[in-house]
Amino acid sequence: MSRTDTQDEIVDFARKWQKFDGGPDEDIFVTFGLEPREYFRRLKNILDDGSAALDPPAVSELATVCAYRLRRGDVQTIGQ
Repeated sequence: MSRTDTQDEIVDFARKWQKFDGGPDEDIFVTFGLEPREYFRRLKNILDDGSAALDPPAVSELATVCAYRLRRGDVQTIGQ
């Protein structure tokens, strides 16, 4: 699968915010128009399919952030 501009933007955002648990829910929504869970599902898919042009340690770090955010129970739907 080739990367798209949106995939690049998702990965770039993730790299920017990886040290801060993936970034604020509101910023994810405003930037991508996605609920945080959907954003992290998409990021995980990008990482899993190998289309991210990242070295293995960076992929591992981002995968850890995704796993944390996807299992986190306190993620709320924006606007609720």
